[in-house]
Amino acid sequence: MKFAGPLNPYFESFLRLVYPSTCGVCERLLEIDEAGLCHACRDRLSALQRAYDKVSIDQKFDYVDDGWALFPYESPVREILTSLKFSRKRWLLKVFRDAVASWAGILAAETHYDALIPIPLDRERLIERQFNQSELIAGLIAKNTGISVEKSILRKRWKTPAQSQLSREARSTNLRYAFKAHADEKIRGKSFLLIDDILTTGSTVEEAAAVLKRHGAKRVDVFALASTQKGGKKK
Repeated sequence: MKFAGPLNPYFESFLRLVYPSTCGVCERLLEIDEAGLCHACRDRLSALQRAYDKVSIDQKFDYVDDGWALFPYESPVREILTSLKFSRKRWLLKVFRDAVASWAGILAAETHYDALIPIPLDRERLIERQFNQSELIAGLIAKNTGISVEKSILRKRWKTPAQSQLSREARSTNLRYAFKAHADEKIRGKSFLLIDDILTTGSTVEEAAAVLKRHGAKRVDVFALASTQKGGKKK
């Protein structure tokens, strides 16, 4: 056992020879000191991260009270989230860990939430993907804030076409009545932070927030890793 420490680099080298590891974005073979992303793609990701005063979503909502997104939805964020969802590369979420931890720590000191609510998937899509990426993101926030994750409060009634496949006009009606809330006693008078991976038109989080508000929620905010909307302080 006393040789376990010194042998680790050699063991890692052996594993890389037997099981080559590639960058989650550019697919270049990773060096021994690289994990998940190569240095070049990791630098590109760091350069995209919005400053704390730029993470507010510059968009008006009817039911969402406030919203934040850490990155613009562009390369390499786009490739990472696509691989996470559709290629089941859950380990790629780790590349966002430090950014989420830093933001979550600041938010938790400024705002109280009774629970984090991941945007739910319908049963068919959950079986197909084997996980809900929004739950994984919520787990990162919970780990750094101590706020509980509530997965049973909000359910998706049925499968709907993917928002990315629809026009902006169709997205606004695609999810109408698709969500259902449970346990009114856990909702009434409470404040929640909805968690999603990507925010585009905001139709998904608006519908989810509307359902929670109709069941008595006091406040509903949203957090997404990335958004197509411009970041900046709201006026």
